[in-house]
Amino acid sequence: MTRTVYGPPTAVAVRGVGVGAVGVGVLTIALSLLLAADLPTWLTVAAVVLIAVAGLLCAVVLVVGVLRVFGRGTRLVLDDEGFTNTTGYRLGARRGAWRDVRRVQTDGSIVSIDLAGGRQSLVRTSALGVEARPLARELRKRLNDDRGYRPLTPPKEPA
Repeated sequence: MTRTVYGPPTAVAVRGVGVGAVGVGVLTIALSLLLAADLPTWLTVAAVVLIAVAGLLCAVVLVVGVLRVFGRGTRLVLDDEGFTNTTGYRLGARRGAWRDVRRVQTDGSIVSIDLAGGRQSLVRTSALGVEARPLARELRKRLNDDRGYRPLTPPKEPA
């Protein structure tokens, strides 16, 4: 088997970079205009604090977008040993070995990987840009390959 990495669509990552960059730029211009204006001190301080908070938010969006463009952040990694799921906060087990997987099922945009010991890992396919059913099929195929299961083939007839 090979290593497969599912991540967010590139368009989503680039959109985050664009939104963050535009936000930081607009807030920089707003701050420049605010400091150039002759406003009362209390109003200037309140506006600077508001712009700083908005600037921090835009900077976070920009950094997350850049990280996603370079393949960091939200992703699902499948390899010979198991899987690593970082598609969402508090969605169960982040890692699992194929030997611990008991069942793979899908419902809507969530793929559920049931593990030994009653643990579970939920994969949000909407964050990965992949359909749930094909992903569940691939997970089941990897699980079957790990267990050594092969497709049934009819017996050969004598010639």
